[in-house]
Parts: sequence; C-alpha cells; structure tokens
Amino acid sequence: MKTIRLVCLVFVFLSGKQVMAQDTPLIHGSYVVVIGAFTIKENASHFTARATELGFMPQVELNNFRKLYYVVVLETEDRAKALEEANKLRSTTVFKDAWVFNGAVSDLATVTKNQDIHPVTEEAHIVVEEKSTVIENPVEIPPTPVVVLTAADSAKMRQEKIKAEVEKTVMSTKKGEMERLDYIFFYKDAAVLRPESQYEVDKLVSLLKENPNEKIRIHGHTNGNDPGKIIKHGPTITDFFSLENTMEDYGSAKELSEQRATVIRDYLVSQGIDKKRMSIKAWGGKKPLYKVDDEKAEANVRVEIEVVK
Repeated sequence: MKTIRLVCLVFVFLSGKQVMAQDTPLIHGSYVVVIGAFTIKENASHFTARATELGFMPQVELNNFRKLYYVVVLETEDRAKALEEANKLRSTTVFKDAWVFNGAVSDLATVTKNQDIHPVTEEAHIVVEEKSTVIENPVEIPPTPVVVLTAADSAKMRQEKIKAEVEKTVMSTKKGEMERLDYIFFYKDAAVLRPESQYEVDKLVSLLKENPNEKIRIHGHTNGNDPGKIIKHGPTITDFFSLENTMEDYGSAKELSEQRATVIRDYLVSQGIDKKRMSIKAWGGKKPLYKVDDEKAEANVRVEIEVVK
C-alpha cells in the first residue's frame, strides 16, 4: 500500500513539473546567431557599437548559465536560415567567428535599456562558445583566429559609414538657403580637417563644378567664444587631412572659425574651383545650436554653406 502511494506522489510531482515547463514562454527563437561573447559587459557594449557602425542591428543578450554577454544579430526558429547567416558572416565580414547558439532558448535574457553600458577604451576580445553548444555547419569550417577590432578598424568603419551617409544627402543649390555640412570634422583646437571629412568636401566640389555660375559663402562656427590655441597649416599645405607639418598659434574663437572656413575654401581651390566664387563669414561662438556645456555642444563646431548667387 505504501509503495502504491509513493508511485502516485512521484507521478503527481512529474506531471506538475511538465505543466510548469509548458506554461513558461520562450523569449527567443530556437536558433540565435552570435558574433561575439564577452565576460565583461562593457566589452560587449563596445563591440555592439562597432557592429552597429557596420550596418548591423545587434543586441546584447545574457547567457545566464555561462555568465557571458552575447552580441546577437539574428534570432530565428529556422535552423537553415541561422546557419546560412552564420556562414555569410564568416565569409563576407570581419565576424569570422560567428556561430549559432542552440541551447535552451530561455538561457538567454535580454539586457534591458536600464542596463545600458558605456563603451570603454580597452579592445574587446571574443570568447568563443564551447563546441558542445555549437551547431556544426553543413560544410566544415576550419577554426579561425580571435577577431580583435583595432583602432584602425574602428576608424575605417566610421569612414565607411560617413561615406554612405554623404552619398545619400542632396545639397541645396537654391539661393539664400543655408546648408549645414554635418560630416565635416576638425581636429581639436585646429583648422585642420579630419580624414573622414573628405567625402563631404568632395561632394561640395562636385556640386560647384556641376553649377559653374553658383557662388557660395562659407560660414564657420565654434563652440563658445573663449580664445585659445589654434593648430593650423603652414604657408604650403601638403595634406589637408593631416596634422603633419602644422604649427601652433593662439587666437580668438572668431579667428579659429575663420581659419576653418578658409581651409575648406583652400581645398576647393586646390580641386579647381575659382577662389572668386567663394567668400567667408566667421562667427566664432555667436550662433550656437546648443549651450556650450550641453551634451550635444560638439554640434556647435560646424561649417555651413550659403548659396549667394
């Protein structure tokens, strides 16, 4: 009699456990394509930002059992689709160690917005999933070295993103309209263009060549009106996008904004645009978009183009 009662209790216990499992909702599809795994949350966030610059839409997921932060680019119930995406990432992108996670889907828990992590400067090292949880691809892929994105890689991705954005923009040719050049960047305290600025200044060159009768005014702006050091090119500019062969001076914010507008004009002249078609207006910090100490104050440092004829 005692034996029968014990069997019944075990049956009830197991039946209850099964119901609980069925009532627990799955938070992901069965197959998750991962491009990186990190023991440190800051590294996962840093890596995610870089992947975003390459045009992906990654999100950080926490593997509760392994205590690793995964950078995920695809979640699907379609095994073939997941494998296809992982193979594509391995063969056509810098993510040579992409793999498919196929553990219990509830092992992963999305890192919510209130857990956003600020990037840190240390390089993010990928920790590869142990083979026991990796789905083998139909075609065996040899092991690849750990991917580490260097500062040069990051700079290249930034330039590629800026180039794509500039190609989508349409510059105004209407008289009186002010066009802000959002992808013109200067070195700190310098009237020297950063390399990623070339895409937009070259687009301006093309616009002026396509409209040979058009004249423009180049407006220069700074963040604030405090005087300070000014790094500038020497009498002869050998490279508009480099700090090599530059000199340090001291001047007002207005002088800095004027020299920044001037270096753009000089670049246009070097590309065959008549100097007489261009004039310069220096504002210093008189026309800010944001307060000097605002988190967006960097946008105050800008160049605007006005079509005057």
